[in-house]
Parts: sequence; structure tokens; C-alpha cells
Amino acid sequence: MGLTSAALACLAMAWPWAACSAEEALPASEQALQACRANPQVVVQSAPIDARDAETVCEGVERALQFLARAGLASPPATTVELVQQLPPELGDRALGCYLRNAGKIQLLTYRKFEAGGEWFQMQRDRELYRALAAHEMAHAVVGCHSEPRTLPVPAHEYVAYVVMFATMDSGLRKGLLARFPGRGFDSTLQINHINHLFDPNQFAVDAWRHYLGRQDRDAWLRAIVSGEVVQEWPDDGP
Repeated sequence: MGLTSAALACLAMAWPWAACSAEEALPASEQALQACRANPQVVVQSAPIDARDAETVCEGVERALQFLARAGLASPPATTVELVQQLPPELGDRALGCYLRNAGKIQLLTYRKFEAGGEWFQMQRDRELYRALAAHEMAHAVVGCHSEPRTLPVPAHEYVAYVVMFATMDSGLRKGLLARFPGRGFDSTLQINHINHLFDPNQFAVDAWRHYLGRQDRDAWLRAIVSGEVVQEWPDDGP
């Protein structure tokens, strides 16, 4: 039996299939809401809301949106980022954030929960890594916006989201993180696949970044991935 989409999402750290429509944005609830100053179409939602957490998330969101806009990929019309104590149980205990397609929102662990989880990418979790996580998930929302109504393969989603994460994080952190993971990146786009992503998501992430750095026209390359021209979908099940 093959891998289901739910199983992939559990290990991918993100649920990437998001429709791009203002109608999918969540209505205001009893939770506190705070719009990002630089991007008021993005709202941070929590109960209660921690102003510093919201600011950190908005900074990560801003980094992702600016980077992707320069690549010709505009932001969705509306995105809600909900800060939670626990993610949906079907994602497993490894997930730090997710993009929920049907609800049209991002969910992230609060910074306190994120920090308490130990290392991530063999690095001590701190505010800069939390910004990187927010940038990663916002990238999924943007990719979903531009890839719908097609179902873009999970590895393609993750490739772009990790490129955005590494491109927008502090250069010192990026250098230290990459030093912990040897390799030269993917040798072929055929390696951008479910098996490599599931086997070692962190290595997949750094391989994606190093592969991206070798592209001659990086913006066009990202647009090609998002358009579905590069990574082919594998069947979810076998005979």
C-alpha cells in the first residue's frame, strides 16, 4: 500500500494544498486578532495573543512575502495564522506548523511550545528559528495560492518552502545550520521526491537550498516548480 496524503503531511511539517480565495479566510472568532503591520491581509490569531509572538510571526511572514514577490509570486488575498498549544493530532508530534487547506489558515505552535521542543535542524530553538518557521509556512500558503486548482506534489511544495526559509533567515544562522548537514544538493530534479523528503526532511531541506543556488535564473526556476513543470506527482497507492 502506498503513502496517503495525510501520512505525508505528518512528516512534511506542513499541509500544503491551499485554495487561493478570499472566501476561504477565517471569520473573526472569540480569539484575539492582530493584523501584521506590513501585511494587513495577514492576521495572527491566538487566545490570548502574545504581542511578541505575533511580532515574530509577522516578521517571518514579511520576509517570505517579500522574497516570493521578487520572484513574481504574489501573496494570497487573506491569510490567518493561528498560534496554538497543540497542532491537530493527525499531524503527529514532529509537526511545528501546518497549512490547513480547507480552513484557509496557517497553524503554528506558540513560541513557548516551539522553544520547549529541543533542537530543530540540530540547532537550539530561538526567535530566529521561529521566524524561519513562520516564513516556511507562509511560503506554503503562497505556493498553494498559485498552484490551485492543481494538486502540486508535496516535495515541490516543500522545496519552495525550504528555499524561502533559508533565503530569508539570518545569514549567521543559515551558515551554522548548513554546516551541520554535508552534501552538495540534489544532482537531479528526480531526487525531489517523496522518498527523500520522508527519509530525512532536514537533509531534503538543505539539499533543496543548495540545488536552488545552482540555478541560473532562480526566480524563473521557482515559478516553474510552482506551475507544476518540474516535479511529478507519485501515485498515492499501488495495485
